[in-house]
This record gives sequence, C-alpha cells and structure tokens, in this order.
Amino acid sequence: MDRPIERASSASDEDLLIRLKAQDRDALALLFERYSRLILTIGFRILRERGEAEDLVQSVFLYLFQRAELYKAERGGARSWIIQVAYHRALDKRTYLAHRQFYIGTDLTVPPDTLSGDTDVERETGLRLNGEQLLDAIAELPDKQRTTLELFFFEGMDWQEISDRLGDSVANVRHHYYRGLEKLRKNPSVRRLRGKNL
Repeated sequence: MDRPIERASSASDEDLLIRLKAQDRDALALLFERYSRLILTIGFRILRERGEAEDLVQSVFLYLFQRAELYKAERGGARSWIIQVAYHRALDKRTYLAHRQFYIGTDLTVPPDTLSGDTDVERETGLRLNGEQLLDAIAELPDKQRTTLELFFFEGMDWQEISDRLGDSVANVRHHYYRGLEKLRKNPSVRRLRGKNL
C-alpha cells in the first residue's frame, strides 16, 4: 500500500492547502518540496541575508500550517496566495530588522537583484511597488505573460530555462516577457502609482 505522501504527490496546491486545514503534515511536506526554493529566493531578495532568508522559509511554512484556513480559493490560486504570504512576511521581517539597525551600512534603496542580474520588475515598470501591488498587477496578466514574469523575476530563471519549462521557443518567451511588462505599465493601478512617483 502506498504511503499517503506518495499518493498525494500529484495533488494540486489548492487540495494541499485544504488538507493543511486539517493539520495534514504530509500536505505540508509536499508544499515545502514545491515552494521552499522559491520562498528562499524571495526572502534573500528582500532580506539580503541568507540566514534571515532561511528563517523566513521556516516562518512561512509554520504560518501556512497554522493559518491555512485563511486561504480562500475564490480570491485566487494557491500559488499566488503562498507567494503573497512569503512577500508580506519578508517585508515585515525587513522592517523589523531595519528598526533594530540590522542594515546599518547597507544601502536598501538600490538592492542587488539576486534573481535576474541587474533587472527587477519594479525598475522595469518605473516605480517601487509593494509585494501585494506587484502580485495583484501580475495576476491580471494573460497566463503565458504572467507565468513568464513569475519564472523570470520570482524564480530567477533565464529565458532559456523558461523556454525549457514551458516548452516554448526562446523568441516566444521574450515576446511574453516584453508584452507582460508593457501590460504591467498600462495597468491602472501601476499608472496611478507611476503618476505619484513622477
């Protein structure tokens, strides 16, 4: 007989979050396997310290285990919710560390982009968005553009890696990337924020 974690390995993220509401540790292990690398990347990008980013991963999965009932499928996909949780907790942690002078001598206004060389989505759209604004704007994009930007900015993949993941040509990936950025710039929320930042 298969162990529960083996039978559930093909379960959707949404199903795993539902199982987490019943404190299913196997569901937590599967979500950890799927998302720990991504959350570590987000944490390192925001906190810029490996130990703090690793602590963030533990904190996010503890939160998911304890507060899975906060996930509402009608408000969006499980993956987006998990990324939002990671962003919010990372930003809160950065504020906490900054208040305790953790970053003295570190310039937080121009962070090194650990995901994609010298490019980041906020710079590409011409303003600084908070995590929730950024995720909301990206969530409104067509599927291929949204996935391309998420893989590029949040998972640190280059165009060839995205091409391999999506089974699409590099030329098409480039097209989805630039079209996605163009639509982000035209997003009403982004346009309002760009006007405020001028």
